Amino acid sequence: MKKWMLVLVALFMSVSAFSQTCLNDVWQCLRSKQVPKAKKFMESCMASNPDNAAVWLMQANVNVQLYNYDLERMEKDASASPRYPNALEDAYAAFVKAVELDKNVTPMTGMLGAKDGQQVLADPFKDMATKAKEKGKTDDALKYYATAAKCYELSNQKVNAAIMYFDMAVVYIEKNDKENCSKMLEKSIATVPNLTPLAYKQLYENYEDLKDTVKCGEILAKAQKNFGDKEDQMAVLYTTMMRYYSMVGDNENLLATVDKSIATGDPDMVPACATYLTNAKAYDKAETILKNGLAKEPKNFDLLAQMGYRYAMEYYDIQARRQAAMNARQYELATQLFQSPERKAAMENAHEWCQKAYEVNPDNLENNRILREMKALLQLPIPQELNDKINARMQQN
Repeated sequence: MKKWMLVLVALFMSVSAFSQTCLNDVWQCLRSKQVPKAKKFMESCMASNPDNAAVWLMQANVNVQLYNYDLERMEKDASASPRYPNALEDAYAAFVKAVELDKNVTPMTGMLGAKDGQQVLADPFKDMATKAKEKGKTDDALKYYATAAKCYELSNQKVNAAIMYFDMAVVYIEKNDKENCSKMLEKSIATVPNLTPLAYKQLYENYEDLKDTVKCGEILAKAQKNFGDKEDQMAVLYTTMMRYYSMVGDNENLLATVDKSIATGDPDMVPACATYLTNAKAYDKAETILKNGLAKEPKNFDLLAQMGYRYAMEYYDIQARRQAAMNARQYELATQLFQSPERKAAMENAHEWCQKAYEVNPDNLENNRILREMKALLQLPIPQELNDKINARMQQN
């Protein structure tokens, strides 16, 4: 029995001595910048010591330097292609394997440790992901972004990790994979809640598509918690917030958000704000912001069409109240509504503004439909051209 123990100990010491000698050879090559030669020595080390953490750690270092070796070659010769295209991925896998075998494994002098090595790989993996995305290789881009995120997290660079998750979400949007897009956005927000309001905006839209009103509300509440004191950041979410408040019928918050949106001074927000105000029956407020916009841009189609829409909706509102009175057999009230000057003014104003919008852009289907209806109600002639344009657009749709 003692003889067998001695044999085993001798064998172990022999293998250990061999592995150390082998690693010394690799180390010497790396120190003298003989990277391809180090790779050859490393192959021998790996073949004889496949379960040695120190060997895997050195393997990782060799691959890092092979990656750098290729970079230097290609910087000198733009037409050169990498000799070791998988070096970075192999380096990462080797660092991970080294830790799996021995979490306390230590590097030789001048070499990267397992944790430090993975941290060093973060930026290169991010660059590889960006290049893969630009070339349309979305699966590779996702793989590299995910690895970069892990490397950044290991070095406690939370902002960079959150950016990687957000970039993955963008790729998933391009792949029309909303489920995984939402997962990545959730991870980005969980990592750094105040990274960007765009994460909340896209996440909201994903859940809105699923008609998950509760989730939509939760997402906006989180966004307000993290960006509520930053008006420039919140401005990104104003349209989304107005859509949500309109959807749930919260007119108080809707009107407050419209005020904030208009206060930004962004003229592109006026038509959207006017639409939400009109739908909330805040007709006077809608008219005010539209007139202010038109004072600066009198030929702006969107503003003209929205003014027409504002009056058309007021007309439809009066008609709805008249119909409700008829249903309740309140015939006197129904007659009053039908004969009211407000009803007539709403028709005439809707016609006037839709006509002005038509003269700027005669090809908008919604505006043309309202214009034709108002002409019919006011017993005005309907040009054949208007009918033709409506019919043509309907056939296209």
